[in-house]
Amino acid sequence: MKGRSSETSLNRRKRFRQLVHEGNRRRIIVEKDGHRAVDLSLTLLVISALLAVWLVAILAAIAVMSGYTIRMEVPMPPAGNEDEAGAAGPPPPTSGPPPAEQ
Repeated sequence: MKGRSSETSLNRRKRFRQLVHEGNRRRIIVEKDGHRAVDLSLTLLVISALLAVWLVAILAAIAVMSGYTIRMEVPMPPAGNEDEAGAAGPPPPTSGPPPAEQ
């Protein structure tokens, strides 16, 4: 029973590290007319939102009302790196009409 608990703990730690790594790769960019006002990692923004959710919400609302755009930038993994890109490619669509029969 004890071995299963430590195995679960290791899986959680590994998943947490993977999430932090992915969050550090993604960037939240606030810009206006091509000028970047803010460029933060997603991990930092999530931590900030957890500490002061009202402050992040107010600043985001002010930025949008002032004409700034908020976007997320996700870098593309290098070609041939199956660990990052996934070996199977994009998942198939899960909704929509069935394929037409011929």
